[in-house]
Order: sequence, then structure tokens, then C-alpha cells
Amino acid sequence: MNQVFGNLQLFGVLCMEMKMEEERIEAEKKRVKEEAQQLALIFETVGAFKVKRKGGKGKQIFGSVTAQDVVDIIKAQLQRDVDKKIVDLPEIRETGEYIAQLKLHPEVTARIRLNVFAN
Repeated sequence: MNQVFGNLQLFGVLCMEMKMEEERIEAEKKRVKEEAQQLALIFETVGAFKVKRKGGKGKQIFGSVTAQDVVDIIKAQLQRDVDKKIVDLPEIRETGEYIAQLKLHPEVTARIRLNVFAN
């Protein structure tokens, strides 16, 4: 009987520890999401990021603007490191204004403006 009571106590302690660990994990997830939301706000309040490209005929530019270009521009202008895997942008082969998205968190996406011009 004492062994059964001991096992029940141990089970109760383990359940409490698991619940505390789940709460810690949830708090960490919430913190990470809040950081992503703050970063998104920074990106969205910057205004347009300027992208210089060698110009061709009319509005055409040589080459295209890539995710790595966006990462480099963010690093240069905001001193923030961003993984190019989170950058989603349309095909950019002309001058003009474009919208790129940065998937900062599964529930947080920042929209940034890119102003592409020929130099």
C-alpha cells in the first residue's frame, strides 16, 4: 500500500513538473511572437527601402532584385540580420515601387516597400 501511495505522489510531482514546463514553453512562444511583432513594426515604419540598379531601356533594369539584395539592404540600413529564406518578393525587373513580405514568425508577416530605381 505504501508503494502505491509513493507512486501516486511521484506521479503527482511529475504532472506538476510537466505543467510547469508547458507553461514555460507557452511563455517563450509568446515572447518570441511579441519580438517578431516589434520587429515587423520597425520594418513597416521605415518607409521604402531604396534599391539601386543599373538601368536599361525605359524602366528596365539589368538583372533582377533578389531576396539576398533585400537582406543586404536591410543589413545596411537597419543593422538587422535577416535570413533570405523568410523574404518573399515579386519578380522585380523594372524600376518602380514593390512590396516584399518578411515571414518573421508563423503568425507575423512584415510588409516592406522597395523603391527600385536606375542609377
